[in-house]
Amino acid sequence: MADEPSTPSGADRPGEQGEGTERVREVIRDGFYTMLGAASWAFEKTDEMANTWLRQGRASGDENRRRFDQLTARTRRAGEDLGRRVQDSVRTARSSMPLASREQVANLERQVAELTRQIESLKSGGSAMPPRPPVP
Repeated sequence: MADEPSTPSGADRPGEQGEGTERVREVIRDGFYTMLGAASWAFEKTDEMANTWLRQGRASGDENRRRFDQLTARTRRAGEDLGRRVQDSVRTARSSMPLASREQVANLERQVAELTRQIESLKSGGSAMPPRPPVP
């Protein structure tokens, strides 16, 4: 014990213990600040990534909305074009088909009615025109 200082043992130990405790506190404090900085950095990076993803999501959503609107417009135009083509085809078919006018239909209806009366008259044995011979 001759190598130890001549200070009282009670006064020497608290100083050594104080320095060791202080050093542990510094290490803990430095580690805490390091962890706090790392956590802060991680939160910042997470926020940046979230904002980036959000912007990309919005851009993707906007892009998808734009594409949907384009598809809707193309579909509408295609439907209108198809409608025009159908109308043109119907007009062309009408012009190439021989269709009777209302007057012609009315005239045919009168002729059918007259022929029906004549047939009924023949069936009843009335004085109608004699039957025609079959056409070969």
